[in-house]
Amino acid sequence: MKKILAILLAVLLVVSIPAVSSLRLPKMVQKNISISETPVSPTDIPDWADGNISGVYALKNETTGYEILGNVFGYYHISWGQVGYYAGAWQTLDGNVSGYFAGWFFYHITLGEYNVTDSNETGGFIGLMEINESDSTIKSVALAYNEEDHFIRYSLCSYTKFE
Repeated sequence: MKKILAILLAVLLVVSIPAVSSLRLPKMVQKNISISETPVSPTDIPDWADGNISGVYALKNETTGYEILGNVFGYYHISWGQVGYYAGAWQTLDGNVSGYFAGWFFYHITLGEYNVTDSNETGGFIGLMEINESDSTIKSVALAYNEEDHFIRYSLCSYTKFE
């Protein structure tokens, strides 16, 4: 019985990815995020924001550890409990490539989409996240995918709650 339930949950997850990715996610208007060589920083706070997140994203090399690829900055809104959505901007460390991301989180599961600025490249991601309220950090790992490839990215962010 447990195997059947596990298989049904896995099938439901796979089938729901296209349906959930068609949901309207919060969009970040380009003028609301300023991209620079320093970590991505805010210029305007959206009305829906309950707080912000900022940190780095990386890939994991099995021999040398994590290789930081760039910075992220965004805003989040909590609908209830640990359920809500987020939107923000990302940028590579050298500042040559940037884009936007938006998604939903449901406790430890996150699902969203990203794009690359000045390009037609878009993709989605699904992952797991851990929220540590004692030190206000979020750790996540996600499988990101686009038309040509799939890859795993890790992130470590701190968050701030607006009063």
